[in-house]
Amino acid sequence: MVSAELKELFFEALDREYGNVTAAARSVGVNRATAYGWVRRAGLRGRGKRGTSGHPGRARYDALRAAGVGRREAAKQVGVHIRTARDWDKGIRKIGNARLHPDGRRIDYKTGVTTVDTRPSLARIEAPLHPRFLTLSEREQIADMRRAGDSLREIGRQLGRPASTIKREIDAYSVSGVYRPHRAQRDWASSRLRPKDSKLAVGGPLRDYVSNKLAEQWSPEQISHTLIIEFPDDEAMRVSTETIYQAIYVQARGVAPRTRRRVTHRPHPPQTSPVPRSTHHPVRRRDGDDFRSTGRGRGSGCARSLGG
Repeated sequence: MVSAELKELFFEALDREYGNVTAAARSVGVNRATAYGWVRRAGLRGRGKRGTSGHPGRARYDALRAAGVGRREAAKQVGVHIRTARDWDKGIRKIGNARLHPDGRRIDYKTGVTTVDTRPSLARIEAPLHPRFLTLSEREQIADMRRAGDSLREIGRQLGRPASTIKREIDAYSVSGVYRPHRAQRDWASSRLRPKDSKLAVGGPLRDYVSNKLAEQWSPEQISHTLIIEFPDDEAMRVSTETIYQAIYVQARGVAPRTRRRVTHRPHPPQTSPVPRSTHHPVRRRDGDDFRSTGRGRGSGCARSLGG
């Protein structure tokens, strides 16, 4: 059994060796395979370029966005839907009926269940939620410049951040006077795990506003955008289009997973009933069903309300 002390020594060595796993493992006398396992489970990696998604246009899309091309135009040039482009920008991946978010949330749109991975994943480590957060590469640069004797002001100037931000970072994640970038990144990634209930899960002004607009046949896109216009100074009156769609979907399904039929590829037995099947089925109203079909905009069908 490998001791926790040896594991901690390895991560300290990883900082000293600038992220070189092999060198860090050798310096503390731990098996290389064990060391790589620790690194993977911690969501870290050696320095290098992360691979792109399997979509053939993803690399080109990233290049266009890096060159300053707008999201809609880049999506058009690559030939993907604007929602796919939005997911790419946010680091969201799709697997079956679920969406995996960079912060570890997995939202299943058939059951409405949100699960959270308690381990800092590689995507969560590397994908910043907001430009105000330091990235792993920036933390590594801070460590490099500190070793070189650069001042806090110089480090801040190189990173485009206030010297006070650099000082707080170094003070918070230094051990015996030595800044540990990988430990800082692990601790920060773990601190980001704050799962919250959906904004529309409980009653309040936001839910009431969304429900009323849906009853007036507004689309989720219209609602999300209009909230910013009508409540420019109220951050509590904000909700994403995705959250509205999820609330509609979950309530319409009653949070019950759909039973999937097993595909056997066997021929169906012939119909033996002498009564022919009717191609017309009368519409039956379900008791207590206050929902109608979801509309994409005004005039495109009735939108659901969120109910009470």
